[in-house]
Amino acid sequence: MTQERSHSDELALRYSVMINLIRGENVEGTPIFAYVAVRGDEMDAFIRAQSLPNGFDPLEFGVIIESGEGEPSEEIRARMLEEYGFNHDQMLELPKLPTPAKIDHKG
Repeated sequence: MTQERSHSDELALRYSVMINLIRGENVEGTPIFAYVAVRGDEMDAFIRAQSLPNGFDPLEFGVIIESGEGEPSEEIRARMLEEYGFNHDQMLELPKLPTPAKIDHKG
């Protein structure tokens, strides 16, 4: 049973932004990460897109506020906490996909 959202719920989702840390590989197979700011009303589609077998383009769902190879440095982690309130210690880790997601980083 699907529950419809109220107009105020829709507005709240449209004007809320969630910062997401995603990890994957670029087309060369190098491990990469990206912090993506996604509007609340785009989160369901963003999460579903991460399970696509051929990867996805995070820019279709939000704004990349930081990215790089490997894992985020301590400096980047500190900036994400200070500027965006992204607390890595309270981050919800989702299970890894059976095959690593390829992130198509167009731009």
